[in-house]
Amino acid sequence: MTAPADAEAIRARLQTWLSQKIAGWQEVRVSPPDLHEGSGWSAEIFFADVAYRDDTGAHQRTLAIRRQAGAFELVLGGDLSLQSKVMAALDKVGDVPGPPWIGMEEDPAVLGAPFLVMGKVEGRAAAQKPNYNVEGWLADLQPAQRRAAWTNALSALAKLHRLDWRQGFEFLDRPERGRPGLDQYLHYMQAWFAWAAKGRPQPIADAALDYVLRNRPSEAGIAVLWGDPTPSNTMFREDGTVAALIDWELAALGPPEIDLAWWLYFDELFSTAFGVKRLDGLPERQQTIATYEGFAGREARDMDYYDILTGLRMAIIALRQVDRQISLGTLRSDNKSVTDNLMTQYLARKLGMDVPELGPAFYALMRATTPMEEPH
Repeated sequence: MTAPADAEAIRARLQTWLSQKIAGWQEVRVSPPDLHEGSGWSAEIFFADVAYRDDTGAHQRTLAIRRQAGAFELVLGGDLSLQSKVMAALDKVGDVPGPPWIGMEEDPAVLGAPFLVMGKVEGRAAAQKPNYNVEGWLADLQPAQRRAAWTNALSALAKLHRLDWRQGFEFLDRPERGRPGLDQYLHYMQAWFAWAAKGRPQPIADAALDYVLRNRPSEAGIAVLWGDPTPSNTMFREDGTVAALIDWELAALGPPEIDLAWWLYFDELFSTAFGVKRLDGLPERQQTIATYEGFAGREARDMDYYDILTGLRMAIIALRQVDRQISLGTLRSDNKSVTDNLMTQYLARKLGMDVPELGPAFYALMRATTPMEEPH
């Protein structure tokens, strides 16, 4: 990335941009940004304090600036403009908690890459590293408090799914991929998988793709999908209510069960799959589904199908994660995690196939990407 080399250069350029681009902001003053506080797979995040005036008076707030990384994409066609459009649309709706949207710049000349600006959300996510089931603020709560926080997250997810996508989210419709909903979603999955696999044999993922294409549910709703609904992308306030749903890189149109299955997958991944006991108070799978259904006002159908679709999505991401680590020099180019990983194990069990064994190559990948204890 050809970004400005120092915080002062970024501060000056950001101050000029905000003064020129954000309607009504006057006397803008930006403090030197903290370039090390944020993180992200597909974009870097940093924070900066800003003071300004508008029609209502003087204000001070902290901005979150998400800058496109661009060096190695995990997601086919992923860019910040989609996230910006989703956050702007959510901001207008007002019912679903999201980061306060401020603006987007696609010209890389300003900060070295396209970037979006939003208000920093005051809250805390359930961390993946260290695993929230092992330590952290969630582990410090009482069981009833944990359950309440999870319930609040499921309520926010259902609220998102109750939105009418034709009221401000039409940009998610991609007619070139087919009909809105599952048809478009599967079309994209095929393209994403082919792009990630690069012609390499993927027997388990290939079988999963064949399954989801041949076994499409006869009835599938159309909702605005978050795309990456996990506890680590949910910002909770101190009282356990949801301050914001964050990270909209995988937003799309599709059946709401896609999001629910993703939440369930990560719940299992960071407990059972990692050999970690789920914290007392966090609901089990059927309790989670029932809680979501109560908020959504509808039954969650064909969850076995959407579990396999989720596993396929994760297998694609694993492919890209392996290739990313190879490009960084942390893994050998012949690393077997391309085909043998937790995600393909999950799919193999679901599909009744031989389950691949995990070995040193896989644990090398996990040490670089996700917290997990190796078996003794």
